[in-house]
Amino acid sequence: MTVDIQISIQTVSIVITMLSIVSGIGLGIIQFRNLVKTRRIQLYMELFNKLTEKEIQRNFTEVLLIWKWKDPDDFFEKYGPEKHSDEFWKFASTIAHLENMGLFVKEKLVDKDWVANLIDYMILDFWEKYEPIIIKMGEPYNNPCITPMTKYLYEQIKLIRPTIRE
Repeated sequence: MTVDIQISIQTVSIVITMLSIVSGIGLGIIQFRNLVKTRRIQLYMELFNKLTEKEIQRNFTEVLLIWKWKDPDDFFEKYGPEKHSDEFWKFASTIAHLENMGLFVKEKLVDKDWVANLIDYMILDFWEKYEPIIIKMGEPYNNPCITPMTKYLYEQIKLIRPTIRE
């Protein structure tokens, strides 16, 4: 009888230990998922805060709305780095932000729907306006797209744009 009680106590002890381990693993997984979600939200907020900075807004506005040209040659004559490095910096800075955003979306660090809700029109308008310029910039390097993450971002946003403003 005492042997049966000892075996029962050992069995119960083993079961409790196993349940504790399983529940600990479960809690760890839940905490890790929450940590990942929190980090994604923080990264999105950093993107949002960066995009609302005065200089970034000014560059995006100028590059998207004010700059006009007839063709890529005219663009480089008016805004190219050889003659107008300060102006070209606005363009390069805009590309850098979109490249980073595209990378974050591609690596699933930021949800593409969030980015689309934040600046879908800026991404779409930028790519549609500047694709010929980007192609021209890549010609010396035999590279038709020197901004692959911006193109990726454009393609992703283009896929979901009809569902954004419903």
